[in-house]
Amino acid sequence: MTDIIKGTVDYLCSWLPESLVAGAKETEKVVATEIKTVLPAAGMAFVRLAGLSGALAVSLGAYGAHVMIPSKADPQLIKVFETGNRYHMLHSIVLLAVPLTKRPQLVGSLISAGMLLFCGSCYFHALTGNAAYRQVTPFGGMLLIAGWISVMF
Repeated sequence: MTDIIKGTVDYLCSWLPESLVAGAKETEKVVATEIKTVLPAAGMAFVRLAGLSGALAVSLGAYGAHVMIPSKADPQLIKVFETGNRYHMLHSIVLLAVPLTKRPQLVGSLISAGMLLFCGSCYFHALTGNAAYRQVTPFGGMLLIAGWISVMF
């Protein structure tokens, strides 16, 4: 996170007069310190996981849109794939907020496990046509619900 801030400040400083650059560098230190103070380290792993998961969701979405749909796959399987992809992207974004919760380990673990079971079983079914693992989809959904409920506590 601090690397992103540093890169942004460096870029902005390239446009500023030298007199303002010193103040911007001090601001960078203060912002980085505040972020480290506000966000618990335990939840930061889920922010990284959100990045990986989001990239995977976009990649799979592109695959579905450019390979699966044009191949005239079964419309029902396309619908299953799109449902899994929609929930995957939504919950990848949710993982970004995990460090802000009271119990980030619990919330992040429930949502991550729910995504894996729910979205993973949807993807597997849609890509292979094999419905054997669709039995775990409701358990993934229940874990996602439990993750959302755990945000309250």
